[in-house]
Amino acid sequence: MAGPFVVDRNEVVIGAPAQRVFDYLADISRNVEWTQDQGYRETILSDGPVGLGSALRRERDGVMRGPLIIRGGMGDNPVREAKTVTITSYRPYTDLVIETRNSYNGLLASIDRASFHLQGEMEGTRVSMTTEVEPMVPSAFIGPAYAIRVVRVILQRLLGGRAPFLRQTTSVGPRLSRVKEMVETGRLTTNI
Repeated sequence: MAGPFVVDRNEVVIGAPAQRVFDYLADISRNVEWTQDQGYRETILSDGPVGLGSALRRERDGVMRGPLIIRGGMGDNPVREAKTVTITSYRPYTDLVIETRNSYNGLLASIDRASFHLQGEMEGTRVSMTTEVEPMVPSAFIGPAYAIRVVRVILQRLLGGRAPFLRQTTSVGPRLSRVKEMVETGRLTTNI
């Protein structure tokens, strides 16, 4: 495919110093608090302090409704979903990129990148977040949710991001709302 597509742009001011916001975002073991990666087994892949190259792996087994390749027709297919989360850019208190490689039954499906830019202000820290997705070669195991996502980002690329039904905004998105809540209060009260 033709590289990553920007699927979301959000910005928020968080009432905390840039160091505290950055440290929270860079702690990839806590990003389940602001992403929807629930129900995974987690394995830390890197030792030492958080920084460039820090990584973890999340896995879960499930069932995906789809075509039955051998018997034909529709049915439930077992699927192992895995996410490898890695910090690919790390400039303390200003810039951070977290890359997630999503695979289904061992086949790479997409690479998602969440890029954060932090800027100190009188009220706290302005956080800008850009989310990109780079779809890979789809397979029979990817399922409808991924197919819908691919169609959405392709439409966005074709329409130049001007389609009102696409999620490209400059407002506070759900992920940054959760980051703001966690950093300011230490607890998450919104639904994930």
